[in-house]
Amino acid sequence: MPEVIEQYDMSVRGKNYPGTEYFPYGYDAAYAVALALNASHTWLRENGSALRLEDYNYVTPEMTQVFLDQMDNVSYFGATGPVSFDKTGDRIGLWVIEQVFNGTDAVVGYYDPFSATFTWENSTGIIFADIDGTSVPIDAPLEVVIFHYISLPLYIATCAFATAGVLAAFAFLYFNYRFREKRVVKLSSPRLNNVIAVGCMCCYASVYVFGLDGNLVPSRAALDAVCKIRAVFLTYGFTLLFGGLLTKTWRVSVIFASAGRGDTKRVNIKDQHLFAIIAMNLMLDTVLLAAWMTLFPLKSVVLNLPEPPQDDDDIIVVARADGCDSRHLMVFMSVIYTYKGMQLLYGAFLAWETRKVKVVELNDSQYIGLSIYNVFILCAIGAPIVSIVDNQKDFVFAVVATFTIFGTSVTLAFVSVPKIQQLKNNSVTLQTCATVTQTQRTISVLPDPAAKNYAEDIARIKAELLKKTEEAEELKKKIDRAATCRETH
Repeated sequence: MPEVIEQYDMSVRGKNYPGTEYFPYGYDAAYAVALALNASHTWLRENGSALRLEDYNYVTPEMTQVFLDQMDNVSYFGATGPVSFDKTGDRIGLWVIEQVFNGTDAVVGYYDPFSATFTWENSTGIIFADIDGTSVPIDAPLEVVIFHYISLPLYIATCAFATAGVLAAFAFLYFNYRFREKRVVKLSSPRLNNVIAVGCMCCYASVYVFGLDGNLVPSRAALDAVCKIRAVFLTYGFTLLFGGLLTKTWRVSVIFASAGRGDTKRVNIKDQHLFAIIAMNLMLDTVLLAAWMTLFPLKSVVLNLPEPPQDDDDIIVVARADGCDSRHLMVFMSVIYTYKGMQLLYGAFLAWETRKVKVVELNDSQYIGLSIYNVFILCAIGAPIVSIVDNQKDFVFAVVATFTIFGTSVTLAFVSVPKIQQLKNNSVTLQTCATVTQTQRTISVLPDPAAKNYAEDIARIKAELLKKTEEAEELKKKIDRAATCRETH
């Protein structure tokens, strides 16, 4: 040790090292490391370990753990006071409590963690710089949580439009029932049109549940149910709407394709067959939704939105909103989107195949194509907008509700308006024909000198036709007898 002190004196002699208040902390840190190394050396020897301190190479995990364990046990009184460490490696020592007073730091007390006691400096005291000098200031920013809910006027307005759509779908149902025996409606498969109308109602109804949040449904369990109902309404609504539209077009495609090949056998595809196809699609939807809601159910969650600009440093505004989430959400949504997208692609194929069908009441290819184009454009525009501004609840709901109502209404109009217009045109035509017939009847009662001759001519022609028919029947019998005799001989 004297040699070490002598070497130290020689290295610093003649050099002016400035003093600093942190020198004692460096001394205590080096002393703590030395104590930990000494304790580690003793532990390794007493526990029969083959490791030695000189074997440490900074990558030996066993030696590192020994050092950490022994450092936890270090405890001594150093130059800066009691020195020891907690389980996280932080030093346990005296805490100095300071306060900014008149622009300078002033020590107002100490805290001893070993005895859990405070020692206050009576010379300075604690002074609170507020109006009365007694109120305790905050020791951390105040957190204010603000929930963002969908605007009630916006929700009411969208529900009003959705209700108008539901009423329009009901009117289409009544139209199909009221005129189901009319040729225009009968050829367009009125029962399948009813399925389409019910699908439109489900899509409209999804708008109601999409706007429900904690403002209108305070129960968390009820919000969990709302999340599930959203998926069910929109999935079933899409299947019923486009299922009814595509299946009846598929029937037209099969019938006219068979006629185009020259098949003499009649193709008979009844509505029951088409209902079975729609039911199979609904069952597939049910299986997917049941697997989703059972394995990884949709639940109501509280989403943290981006923090708004802050004007007060002592207040932190936390923006939150209600939402729906589940594990593997994107996986299930991708499966459903892919499945529905394939249906739309097949619908586009059917629309192309039936584009040349001349029977107006049967050919919905143009409307199917426009409906698919309408859905594709709305999804292509709406999905990026919703993903980019998902923190603005009112805007997102307005976009989703508007696109759902608009897309459903356009498809409903494509299916119903042409039928109503054709029925109206046919009614005008029938009225015109009735007027012409009545006029002809009025004219026919007028005396005509040649009417008697016409009647005699018609009677004579009918008699000759009857005679020729009898001769033809007799000739046919003779031919049959001759053929029988030839076969006998």
